[in-house]
Amino acid sequence: MARRCSSSVAVVAICALTVWALASFTMPAFVVAPTSLEKQQLDIHQPERVAALAAVAALVPEAAHAANNGYALQQLFSAIFVIGLGPAVLFWIYFNKPELL
Repeated sequence: MARRCSSSVAVVAICALTVWALASFTMPAFVVAPTSLEKQQLDIHQPERVAALAAVAALVPEAAHAANNGYALQQLFSAIFVIGLGPAVLFWIYFNKPELL
């Protein structure tokens, strides 16, 4: 009977996906420099730039409170849970269902 091993197929698929993702990050991108007319249109005076930045900051007030202590503790405990859960699941599979590996 032929050996059934789906993990090698999964490893090949993950490796191919990783190579494709890295290749897309390293692909050269070419952007044409703006013409002088476009540069003049994009030139914003300092008071308007400050007003635009203040308007954007006023639209997202929650971002200023994202790093308070409660949120930081929640992030810390979530990270501990996720990092601890991975090995726990792998140990459970290793000792209880080794045929999955």
